[in-house]
Amino acid sequence: MNDYGRRIVIDLGFESAVGAATHAMRDEGLEVVGRVDVREHFRRDLRRDFRQYVLLDAWPADAAFEALHTNLDIGTILRTTFAVYELADGETAIAASEPLLSVASDPGWRQDAVVLTPIADRIRERVASVLTRLQHAPSQPASMESVA
Repeated sequence: MNDYGRRIVIDLGFESAVGAATHAMRDEGLEVVGRVDVREHFRRDLRRDFRQYVLLDAWPADAAFEALHTNLDIGTILRTTFAVYELADGETAIAASEPLLSVASDPGWRQDAVVLTPIADRIRERVASVLTRLQHAPSQPASMESVA
């Protein structure tokens, strides 16, 4: 884990990695609620080229419902952002922000928010499971991507 969250590198081409990430999120009960094609935004807004890079915002609807019933303000930190981007060697990196990191890592908050603490832990476990699934996904030669 770095200052931005967890990061893995997988031996999949970019498009395959985006698909695998989306499926892994769904399998772990995370719903993709937003997608930003960073490369396309830079092309359109700045007229600059950039590597393939997609941001996927996800959340578990069931846990979000439960958390928002406890504290309406927590909605600002419920989503987890996954950054999927191509590397020069044909591999793809996937980084995930730690959900509820700004509060869940504070021992005082954990003690005071007895209802929210287990929700935060469940969401963090789901994100970790997504990354574990992706790390163990079978690799695929880049030339096979265009066939799939």
